[in-house]
Amino acid sequence: MRYVIIGASAAGLSAAQTIRETDPNGQITVLTGEKYYPYSRPSISYLLKGTVEEKRMFLKKPQFYADHNINVITGTRVSKIDREKKVVKAGRKEYPYDKLCLATGSKPFVPHVENAQGCKNVFTFLDLASAKALKKAVNKNTKAVVIGAGLIGMKAAEGLSKICGSVDVAELSPRVLPSILDEKSAVFVKKYLEEHGISFHLQDTVVKANVKNGAVQSVELKSGKTLECSVLVIAVGVRPETELAEKAGLEVNRGILIDQTTMQTSDRDIYAAGDCTVSVDMLDGSNKIIALWPNAVYQGMAAGSHMAGGDLETGGVYSVNAIDFYGLRICTCGLINATGAQYSDRVKTDGNAYKRLIFEGTRLVGFVLINSSENAGIYTDLIAKKVDLSTLEGDIMETPSLFLFDRKTRTQKLTGGIAL
Repeated sequence: MRYVIIGASAAGLSAAQTIRETDPNGQITVLTGEKYYPYSRPSISYLLKGTVEEKRMFLKKPQFYADHNINVITGTRVSKIDREKKVVKAGRKEYPYDKLCLATGSKPFVPHVENAQGCKNVFTFLDLASAKALKKAVNKNTKAVVIGAGLIGMKAAEGLSKICGSVDVAELSPRVLPSILDEKSAVFVKKYLEEHGISFHLQDTVVKANVKNGAVQSVELKSGKTLECSVLVIAVGVRPETELAEKAGLEVNRGILIDQTTMQTSDRDIYAAGDCTVSVDMLDGSNKIIALWPNAVYQGMAAGSHMAGGDLETGGVYSVNAIDFYGLRICTCGLINATGAQYSDRVKTDGNAYKRLIFEGTRLVGFVLINSSENAGIYTDLIAKKVDLSTLEGDIMETPSLFLFDRKTRTQKLTGGIAL
């Protein structure tokens, strides 16, 4: 059996590993446009601020791929999928497949900024190459401007603040980290980040760059403000990379449409996993792009298993984040921005700690934890298993431990289901 995987990040590597575990003899080829072997993309901000060396970012040593007969071909951009001939084309080469997996990930969304295109000091921040280029371009005198206060933008801003003279962040939303924080927690986090030297311009964005000799000198905001700028980072967000799928005639609606169990696309011999796909949120049944590392790993594993004749499933997907800024630990999960009469919440603050739990009836469906993440695992378990909270013995807000569960359930969880 010939397996070809396009993309070598979380989903692609997970698919390759699972194929090999399921089929010891099949031919596995992984094609990536990047010049690097699979690495941890979430670590690029740590590379930027100098707390992680590049060599420690790689997920496996090169010998791993040789030992498991996984042929990773770097620097190879696939231009076409020929479904009739069952080959993928990259340059002058063709790679035949029996089963194909698209793990093409996402690409930066780059809004129009007048005069900024082609400037040598304008960067995105999504992969190792862009992080290395940005790191090389900044120093203690750099005045950095970041467009976007989401997860990518804020990790870029954090890394830059360790190096640069100043960091300004422009964000159209009225709050920072709008995808993972509610209004109250966002105020708390914004204040903390400001104390570490980041300046915010909320409900505002960069509309024009003032350029000299091919480099941005300053930027103009929608509000009319002008900011000095020696480096401009565009980190508004990402979009699924679906170009190959669309050209091949696969069904796409924002992301690649897949069977949520098998990861098959509209072509039964082509699978897809990770950021390029549309997922069904197990908590509310909505179709979403869940561009998160854990989701990519689980979908990659499921795709690899089914490609090789197995039956592994993801167990359902939902949003979950664990991130820190200057030691401030943030954990979020589930439907944190849920609206509607069926939802309620409880909030508890204690000094630098913040806890918000979101409920739908007697089920926990989401949480936001700031500096109070020690019980995130319990809460995540309650969400994933859709536990009826009325069956628990304690107060979920005050006593989030195994003692919430009855004795029989506690024993099962502590022993992995093994009777004592």
